[in-house]
Amino acid sequence: MFNKFFKTITFTASLVFIVSQSAEARPEYVAGMQAALGSNSISCGACHSGAAGEGNANLPFASTWRSGADMALSDSDGDGFNNREEVNGADLNNPAVSPFTLATGGVARTNVYIIGDTSALEKAITAIPNATIPADSQLLGNLAVDVYADPTLNAPITLVYKAGGAASTSTVYAIDAYSNIPFAATDWTLNTNGSIQVNQWPAGAAAGTHDIAVVRKIPVVPAPGPRRGGDDEGKLKCMTSHTLPTSMMVFALLAVGLLIRRKQS
Repeated sequence: MFNKFFKTITFTASLVFIVSQSAEARPEYVAGMQAALGSNSISCGACHSGAAGEGNANLPFASTWRSGADMALSDSDGDGFNNREEVNGADLNNPAVSPFTLATGGVARTNVYIIGDTSALEKAITAIPNATIPADSQLLGNLAVDVYADPTLNAPITLVYKAGGAASTSTVYAIDAYSNIPFAATDWTLNTNGSIQVNQWPAGAAAGTHDIAVVRKIPVVPAPGPRRGGDDEGKLKCMTSHTLPTSMMVFALLAVGLLIRRKQS
């Protein structure tokens, strides 16, 4: 009789323990991060250096999250590309991995990766001739790209700058290499990683050799809001499991034991 009672108690205790530990873990913060960065690819690994849990949320993006800063416009790893530009394919925690370092299908120069013209070269410039750069803007990378091919809709020229990404407010200039007259391009595309795709020369720019230069507004990250994290400050507990408290487990065992003893009596 005792042996049967002991086996029943042991089985019940094991069952209660398994149920309490195997409940599905759920992300507490990931959904908000995905919404802010516009991508479902972000996961707990954006903050945690190991398995999601308390105490290892020590990656640069975790600091951005806690600070209350804009998660998309911030550049957590300081490589010139904001987190939104790096979330799909690059690494928003590693300054050595960016859209520039990952670019393929073209030719790599020191400060710009060029797709669509393998003969294109970069040259350092500090200003655009016959054009004024606004005070709130900058010449991206302090360079122009000297291209020889004429871009078309079927064969565009794509530029990925090491210094960071362009924005929808950027101005793309095609500068005639002989007359130094700049033409503001209208048919260009901003890719999600911040690269520029020139589809064709603007009206007035004759076919032939041109320099491409990009003027972008100096990136400004909004002032941080309230710090995030609450009671988990410093830990950023991304995953939680629904475990039963010890008191509830003990109560369950006692209840099962009383029921068994009543049946036996």
